[in-house]
Amino acid sequence: MTGLLLVDDQQLVRAGLARIFEGEPGLGIVGECSDGDEVARAVARTRPGVVLMDVRMRRMDGAEATRLLRASPGAPPVLMLTMFDDPEVVAAALAAGAAGFVLKDAPCEEIVQAVRAVAAGKGWLDPAVAPHVFGVYRTRLGPAAPPRALAGLSPREREVLALIGEGATNPEIALRLNIAEGTVKTHVGRVFTKLDLRDRAAAVIFALRHGLTR
Repeated sequence: MTGLLLVDDQQLVRAGLARIFEGEPGLGIVGECSDGDEVARAVARTRPGVVLMDVRMRRMDGAEATRLLRASPGAPPVLMLTMFDDPEVVAAALAAGAAGFVLKDAPCEEIVQAVRAVAAGKGWLDPAVAPHVFGVYRTRLGPAAPPRALAGLSPREREVLALIGEGATNPEIALRLNIAEGTVKTHVGRVFTKLDLRDRAAAVIFALRHGLTR
């Protein structure tokens, strides 16, 4: 059983999320927090497998709460909930180590799928996330010199990485490059291995940092 810790300053949102996971096999709510400054204590008490956390909260936003949590050894992955009212906070949460982002108004099955992916050690990046952080990262970081590992990518792998950086899903990449989705998965795996990237969120940061996005 994967325990979920719900973190949102709106009780109605937490109640709605709890209903989404009712009856979902292998998933269960182990605790709730009404603000980011409660997360560390709640994690120590409930030992969740995934923290489902709002980006914007009154006392401590999701980015700062994620940064503090991820600084502790053995911390659970954080899946951020966002409505994109503040791209700076979203970008900060990504840099703080969030394992993924899902929209608050996403279909229930997509939120469940995102939680399962993050619980399995994978990343989750809603395609709508990337465009909202592109400008922030370009302004804040500027272009970086390509690392040696980037030279080890094939031209196709570079194309795939660039499209990941734009927020494209595997099916969308397959369509744009006119290749099979299974081939895309192979390229994505090779990119992650060659560049030592943890997940899709890390790949987006890499693509932005090194000027690979169009």
